[in-house]
Amino acid sequence: MKSLTFSIFVLLLLSCQPLPKDVPLEKYRKQFIEGRVDVEDSLKSKLPKRDHFLIISVRDMENPMPIAVLRVKNPRLPYSFKITGKHKLSHERLMEGQVIITARISNSDQAEPQKGDLLGSTSAIVGSRGVNLVINSEVER
Repeated sequence: MKSLTFSIFVLLLLSCQPLPKDVPLEKYRKQFIEGRVDVEDSLKSKLPKRDHFLIISVRDMENPMPIAVLRVKNPRLPYSFKITGKHKLSHERLMEGQVIITARISNSDQAEPQKGDLLGSTSAIVGSRGVNLVINSEVER
């Protein structure tokens, strides 16, 4: 019991260390995108009636691999979202500058789009609020 208490104390002590002076905190504070996802009227009849997912992903302009992903089961639309650093797939990559945001409604929570999924994309600047993302197409393949 004493060793467990000591271990917890050491862990707390180490986790409370100050950040190095050269860490650009402002860059990390602005790692978010806030907005709203809605579906174009012509596609509303194609929304799944059973369990489904809204998958919102953020990627940079050069790399097709997402930086961050937010999955929401059975969302009510329009859906207000905020993607932050906690949604990042890897802490190696920063969300910064111009990015592409994609929203997809799917019966599956899989990463790859499936036939019949509903899809929409827009571009935004990281740190933006009020981003409007409209789902306006259906995956055909």
